[in-house]
Amino acid sequence: MRIVIIGPGALGCLFAARLGLGGHHVRLLDHTPQRAALLAEQGVFFEEDGMRHHLAVPVTADPATLADTELLLLCVKAYAVRDALARVQAHWPPDALLLAFQNGIAHLDPLGSLPPSCRWGLGITTEGANLRAPGQVRHGGHGVTRLGFVEAPGDEARQQLVAAAAAFQGAGLAAEVVGDIRQSLWQKLLVNVGINALTALYDCPNGALLTIPAARERLIAAVEEAALIARAQDIAIPADPVAITLAVCRDTAANLSSMLQDVRQKRRTEITAINGAVVAIGERLGIPTPVNRELTDAIQALEQGVA
Repeated sequence: MRIVIIGPGALGCLFAARLGLGGHHVRLLDHTPQRAALLAEQGVFFEEDGMRHHLAVPVTADPATLADTELLLLCVKAYAVRDALARVQAHWPPDALLLAFQNGIAHLDPLGSLPPSCRWGLGITTEGANLRAPGQVRHGGHGVTRLGFVEAPGDEARQQLVAAAAAFQGAGLAAEVVGDIRQSLWQKLLVNVGINALTALYDCPNGALLTIPAARERLIAAVEEAALIARAQDIAIPADPVAITLAVCRDTAANLSSMLQDVRQKRRTEITAINGAVVAIGERLGIPTPVNRELTDAIQALEQGVA
């Protein structure tokens, strides 16, 4: 397939490497010309299972190069989605499918505002990726990528989604098409609600949340609030999302959450798309979410350097 990956961060570089090694025609689109030039010159370095690969991947900051693309993978941070879509919309290839891979749920609004001619779906992945430096990514753990549509698709769009899943599978990435992508979206959100902000606040890997009584208590309360919000919207979620989140902490005990990495690198976080989104929906529904509000406020204070 002819694939353009928008955003050369950890996940974007992981997908570029895996799909490129799988024989697909992959290009990276960056919003920063300087970084695009650097990556175009050095290529992408990919570490997995003790092996290091180097791929020459075309990289550009010019969205006009999207012209002949079949599949777009949107891998920017949640807060950058609106600007990224604005940059590519005028160059959207006819009949191309875009799959958006973001944490949280805030990206649904800008995606939903796209004109009908822009075909899009969602990707929910549990693949682990750690960016060591620009264009240098380590595969932090194998997972599953689920692909689906928010609205019922037409036959052509459904076929494109199946082809995208096949491309991932052929590149060594477990992938499947699901009927209710909102369920997968909220299942991941519930885990992120419980883990990301707390690992950033306690400056610890995922597993440490199980050993700090105050952190474990806040994790449980945050997930329970978010689960209440999901059920109030008739979104199907697991019967015990707290148990699942605690299990993820155990299974990924040594992992550093993306939010912790952002805080350590003094980068903007995705807190408003995760815990903050739960707070916003709770306000709309009249459901209090005090723990998620507290976590959101605390991370935003860290971002502003006042905590």
